[in-house]
Amino acid sequence: MSIKAILKHTRALWQRPLRCLQTLALTAATLSLPTACIEPPLYLPAEDVIIEMPIVIMDLEVVWNVDLDWKAQWHYGWDDMDEELFGPISYPLPTNYEVRRYFLGDEPQMPHTREGMDGFTIFSNSFRRTYNFGYYDVLLWSNIDSPTHTQVVLINEDDVNEVTATTTATRGMLSEPQAEQVTGLYNQPEIFYSAYERDIYISRFKEDYDYFDEEHGVWVKQIKSNLTPLVYIYLVQVIVHNNDGRITGATGDAAVSAFASGTSVNTGHTNNRPCMVYFPMRMKRGINVNGENVDILGGKLTTYGLCDMEGWRRGTSADYTGSRTDLDNRLYFTLSFRNGTEKTYSFVVTDQCRQRAHGGVITVHINAPDITPPDPQTPSSGDLFVPTLEGYDDISYDIIM
Repeated sequence: MSIKAILKHTRALWQRPLRCLQTLALTAATLSLPTACIEPPLYLPAEDVIIEMPIVIMDLEVVWNVDLDWKAQWHYGWDDMDEELFGPISYPLPTNYEVRRYFLGDEPQMPHTREGMDGFTIFSNSFRRTYNFGYYDVLLWSNIDSPTHTQVVLINEDDVNEVTATTTATRGMLSEPQAEQVTGLYNQPEIFYSAYERDIYISRFKEDYDYFDEEHGVWVKQIKSNLTPLVYIYLVQVIVHNNDGRITGATGDAAVSAFASGTSVNTGHTNNRPCMVYFPMRMKRGINVNGENVDILGGKLTTYGLCDMEGWRRGTSADYTGSRTDLDNRLYFTLSFRNGTEKTYSFVVTDQCRQRAHGGVITVHINAPDITPPDPQTPSSGDLFVPTLEGYDDISYDIIM
């Protein structure tokens, strides 16, 4: 091709409507590689690549990865009052999402940079944006719909290569006289989801695209991304046998120790820092379990999972495979007795948690005649939960590593 012909072709390109990345570098590349010329031309205007985000993880049976019907194990039930107090037993459908795009350049597996990142919020399951030619990573996570604006999940984006999530601490504590320590309580995180797509290639060749959008005059590449939960549901029940009125109720305070205090939004891998997660319970009387009349304390607990744990993926094992086998999960709850006293009890539930690493049913059985109520004259032996600390502005908790 002559120099005159090249200049004429270049002038014709610049006279077209510029709808996006129509740079001189792209023109030069097209001229130097005539075999790569695409008809219609491969421009990348503001509606060029579609990211689709179907959310498919919505039922407990799939997430809990159990063959048995979980409802057959769950005797407490879930009535209208439970739903009003604790919310539904379900994985909610998100309404909007945060998107973070990281431009990597011409090579995959490159680290993220602030200069190569942009972020935005979307309110549907797809979006279109302008892209440069080259590789991208895309991180998506769902925002939490909190009608009362009391969200406890904290998203930290200080590290551009790994976004993390933690939760706020409550203003409560749990006193453990045997261990001679006071443990801070943390709120249970709200359920949300993420997806992390790596090394998405934005090509100059039409063969790498899915179709040409005639209406907008652009080539379209579809990237399907399945979101997975970062928070898991445990249903916790304490079945009281042979009660006969000895145990009159429960304060509603409960907690489980040694759950992870946060997780990676990119991968769903939980951190290595254990914390005590607080949740409420209530007592129901006269429930038939295998022909026996029992009383049951029950509640719903949401958590990031166990420490140093892989995030849930379809087909993964329900068993814990992390490194923190030195930690014990203990369930704490406070009972009220006929003599007017209250006492906090703890039970080891480590095996159940490790066999249901991504959530499930946790059951504790107690025989009421075996439990001695505290002496009304010894109030210090009662409820170990301290739900509020009045008069203190700065409170710090030691987290056992």
